Amino acid sequence: MPGNEYDGSFKIDERGDGYYLTISLPGEGGKRVNADEIIEDMVRKGVSDYNIDVIDIAVKSLENNNIVKIADKYIDNKFSGEQQYKIEVSEDRMKADITFYSVEGDTQYEVNIDTIKEELNSRNVIFGIDIKLLEQISKKRDFNEPYRIAKGQAAIDPIKGSVEYKFKTSKDFKPEVDEQGNVNFRKLSVISNVKEGELLAVLKQTTAGQAGTNISGVELASKKGKPVRIRYGKNTKPSLDKTELFADKSGLVRIIDGKIIVNNVYEIPNNVGTSTGDIDFDGSVIVHGNIITGFSVKAKGDIEVMGVVEGASVIARGDIVLHSGIQGMGKSHIEAGGNIQTKFIEQANVVCGGDIHSEAILHSEVSCKGDITVEGKKGMISGGTVRAGSSVSSRILGSHMGTATEVEVGIDPIVLEEYNKLRKGLPKIIEEADKLEKVILLLNKRKELEGDLAPEKAEMYKSAIRNKVVLANKISVDQKRVKELQDEVDNRHAGTVKVLGSIYPGVKIGIGNIYHFVRDEIKFVEFYKNGADIKMTAL
Repeated sequence: MPGNEYDGSFKIDERGDGYYLTISLPGEGGKRVNADEIIEDMVRKGVSDYNIDVIDIAVKSLENNNIVKIADKYIDNKFSGEQQYKIEVSEDRMKADITFYSVEGDTQYEVNIDTIKEELNSRNVIFGIDIKLLEQISKKRDFNEPYRIAKGQAAIDPIKGSVEYKFKTSKDFKPEVDEQGNVNFRKLSVISNVKEGELLAVLKQTTAGQAGTNISGVELASKKGKPVRIRYGKNTKPSLDKTELFADKSGLVRIIDGKIIVNNVYEIPNNVGTSTGDIDFDGSVIVHGNIITGFSVKAKGDIEVMGVVEGASVIARGDIVLHSGIQGMGKSHIEAGGNIQTKFIEQANVVCGGDIHSEAILHSEVSCKGDITVEGKKGMISGGTVRAGSSVSSRILGSHMGTATEVEVGIDPIVLEEYNKLRKGLPKIIEEADKLEKVILLLNKRKELEGDLAPEKAEMYKSAIRNKVVLANKISVDQKRVKELQDEVDNRHAGTVKVLGSIYPGVKIGIGNIYHFVRDEIKFVEFYKNGADIKMTAL
């Protein structure tokens, strides 16, 4: 059968007392092993005193895998009667040692170095011979001490390649400790943020091994090195030669199933608190639990929270979606560059660059550039201040208890906040500048009366002059900015306040630069600006 057409083979094992031959018979149609092949292999091993008769019998035998001894190990080589030496070759043929003996005393005698070389050659020791050592010990040597006269060169295994990661590959739950030894459990290194274009990994490729040679001159192959590569996944980009890997997007870098990936969404399975520390992420964040009081979540993308936001800080450049709402306790700060959607807002400070949609806003400071829509089962705005650039719509404004509630529309709340802040701050700066002017005048009079000022007074004078210049510049800049903002506030566009249920006394409505105080309960009404007045129309 074609499947049985294979040639015979043989194997020679070097054991403690000699060399043993094993012959495997061929399959049907295959070639048998011949004696010449075996003899050539024995010569390569440096064995010349083998039993040719035993080899012939083994080759002709029909017994498969029969093991026979074909040579004894070489032990001694004696010459010159009482003088002798012994050459020993290791089984792996990587070293050869010579030991000298003397029968009568330790008398030194000269050994013919060529004779030793011939003996080595007869035993097929032809590589790595230490000629200098042979020359030395041929004239003088210690008896009964082995000398290594030949040494093979071992094969050098390849150096396995590796991937050097440029980011933290494991979470570090150690809190931050400052120079004073204070432990901040809010600062835990639990995520590895990377920016677009940042280097993630560098490949150190496997270094090829080097072949060796035994003392019989036979080449010893080195192990084959396995090539190494950087395994990568989404949002990563390798260099042209695949030796470096870069982030293709900003986000959270991880190793998943051996691959480096960058997620632009970071998911927190439980609460944000002592187990996570504060979160600051370049992508979007999803929190499957609550955000505990005192902690913060910042994201350059969106933030979505399945649980409650307590007295915490939540800041996103994109949108914020809060499935349960905000129980701020007067400590919460929520800020979004985009829209905010939340079930309720209670005792919180909220700033939004887009629109806000909620079921209730209670006793909070809320500002947004777009529209504020409060609807649903409660649909209530009660207590605090609510400002919107365009409109506010709610089912209930205020409460039957007369809770003070302020609603303003028609101007960007951020612009209004800056305007109010500058208006409050300018008088204080001007007052400080006036005080400095008085100090300068006083010191000038003293200088006229007394001549030079004392060193400490002179330094006070110089400081007052410097500070006066700084404040004068600031006053000039702030006054100019106030005038710009004043024009914008005075000419702010009209907005509307829509009440789809009841509006109660205690509510103050501002549209543009006009204000209206509600003194009686009114239902289903819309407020709008008409000239210098705020008008109402029924819905």
